Amino acid sequence: MTLSGWLVEDLGMETVVPLLANSLSMLTIMSFTIMTLYNYLNNYGLMSYMEYPIILLQVYVMMYFVLKYKGMLDTPIAPLMTVIYFAGIAGFLMEILHKDILSYLVPLCTPLSGFAKVTYIYGIIKTGNAENVSLVTWIISMLTNVSRVFTVYVDSADPKLLFNFFVSTILSSGVLGTAIFYQAMARTKHRVARRKTGRRRSHND
Repeated sequence: MTLSGWLVEDLGMETVVPLLANSLSMLTIMSFTIMTLYNYLNNYGLMSYMEYPIILLQVYVMMYFVLKYKGMLDTPIAPLMTVIYFAGIAGFLMEILHKDILSYLVPLCTPLSGFAKVTYIYGIIKTGNAENVSLVTWIISMLTNVSRVFTVYVDSADPKLLFNFFVSTILSSGVLGTAIFYQAMARTKHRVARRKTGRRRSHND
C-alpha cells in the first residue's frame, strides 16, 4: 500500500465516520508496525515490505503535527503512549517479547485494512459521489498489492502475508470499481443535463 492510498482511506473514514477516524488512524499505525516487525524478525527480503517503514516514518511526522495542532502534546497521554509504543518495538527487537506473538497479531491487520476500505466504499455508495476519488491512486494501490502477492510468494510464501495482500487486492479493486462506476454515472447525468438545457434553449429560440 502506498502513502497516498493510506491517506485516501483515512480521509474517507473521516468523511463517513468522523468519531472513529482518530482511533482507526492509530490502529493503522499499529498495523504497519506489526507488519514491519513480523517481516523483519522473520528475515524476509527487505523489498517485500520496504513500503511499511517508509510509510511509518512519514506518518510519525504527520501525527506529530496533528497532535501539536490539537494541543495534545502537553497532555500526559501522548508521551505515555509514545513510550509504551516504542518500548513494545524495542521489546521485540531485543527478543524480550517473543516474535511468535506477532504471528497472532498479523491476522488482525487484515480486517483492519479491510474495514477501512469497506468503509470507504460505503461512503461512496451512500453519497453517490466519487468525484474526489483519485482513480490513479487506487490503480497504484491495487497493482502494488498484486505485486506484493507475487514477491511474498517468491520470497517466503508466508500464508498470513499472502492472505493479507490477497484481501487487500480484492478490496482495492472494489474501491476502484465503485469509483469508476459512480464517476461514469456522474458524467452521464452531466451529459443528459446539458442536452436538456440545449433543447430548452433551442425551443425558446
